Amino acid sequence: MLDEIVDAYGATVVVERDAQGRPAAARFDLTGLPRVDAMLVGQPVAGVPALVERLCGICPAAHHLAGVRALEALAGTEPTATGTAVRALLHHGATVETHAVRAAAVDPGAAAVLRAFGRAASAAAGSPGHFPTTAVVGGVTGAVPAQARDDLAAGLGAALEAAVGIARQELVYAAERGAAPRSASTSASTGYHGADIALVRPDGRPDLLGERLRVVAADGTVLEPAAFPAAWDDLVAESVPGAAAPRPYLVALGPQAGGYRVGPVSQLRIGPLTTPLAAGLQADWAATVGSRQGPRPGGARAARAVVTVHCVEVIAGLLAGDALTTGAPRCEADGFDRPGVGVGWADGPRGLLVHRYATDGTGTVTQVTILTPTAQNERWLAELLLDAVGPGAAVATGDVSAGQAALEDAVREADPCLPCSSAPVGGMGLQVLTVAASTQPEPAQPEPTD
Repeated sequence: MLDEIVDAYGATVVVERDAQGRPAAARFDLTGLPRVDAMLVGQPVAGVPALVERLCGICPAAHHLAGVRALEALAGTEPTATGTAVRALLHHGATVETHAVRAAAVDPGAAAVLRAFGRAASAAAGSPGHFPTTAVVGGVTGAVPAQARDDLAAGLGAALEAAVGIARQELVYAAERGAAPRSASTSASTGYHGADIALVRPDGRPDLLGERLRVVAADGTVLEPAAFPAAWDDLVAESVPGAAAPRPYLVALGPQAGGYRVGPVSQLRIGPLTTPLAAGLQADWAATVGSRQGPRPGGARAARAVVTVHCVEVIAGLLAGDALTTGAPRCEADGFDRPGVGVGWADGPRGLLVHRYATDGTGTVTQVTILTPTAQNERWLAELLLDAVGPGAAVATGDVSAGQAALEDAVREADPCLPCSSAPVGGMGLQVLTVAASTQPEPAQPEPTD
């Protein structure tokens, strides 16, 4: 499991300085987070999702669902209505539980309520343990038992109250931080200039398990309204394929101008939410911490809280319907006896996760690409880190304590899927490595594997 082999206190920020000692670039060292893609080549295609979710134990539900959706794309199969509903319960419950961990610093009691509710939702969906077992090709292993549905519904009011309360507190914090004058511990960033990507419904509104993908530029221009998974290869490419930091980019804009980010901030910027309470909080978020070029630093915390409210409301809608408990859990699916490429995705707690599998028709994987939110946000995190060490920042002025806090804030903003992201304030253990910019070699580009 990733959280067993990555040292939470071994995270390193690399700062490149020019001949005058000025910071030229900064990056979060991802060398301790190797890509597992090549390890999966040659494996039976049907077993790949289970392997992946156990290699990365931090976001197992998102990996589970994205992997099964990729298999369904290969098999040409769609889940049943009940299968779709139960998967949504699992995914939104897991997202609530993940975001609740971050909320503990704001309101421990409310966070505990949300974490228990998220776990109960996953258990009702058929995944009581850490690693989910809910989804299968064509649907799910079973419908939600009526008693489990009723028990979950009984806790709905408390969960919604907790989520809304945390969101309001986070919006106040974000507003205060955004209005504060820049000081040694305050970032000078004017906003992110790349695009935002998130999953949506056909009408372009956010959907964490959407079948379409939407791309919006920093100025609000819609670059891609609603692309299907099959279009992924035409939309996104990696600058350094197979690397831990592959620097993915939008093909239409090219490697330099095509940078983008994913995650709760993108989920809010991509379009209006579909649930009423969260939509109102989303409007407050946009007015309070938003701008045409993206939110000021601190906006991601509030965005996570707003998305949590949305997830609880989605679960409420699922509980009010019949699909969770009635109908066929799954349909019969064809096998993997034809060559092809299947792309599956899920918009998880940290953002878009993409699984792409290729097979030669013998049931064996010939090529795998798994693009995590951490890999997609690495460029955004690099910009946040550079801002934290730039002229006037705490790191540059020698204020060690404030400098460490500024770097930690940058890491939490982009929220890489590493244990350090969940460390308490002051406990991230970041090490700063300073190197000369002129000595940095260009990363080697691996040979294509397909």
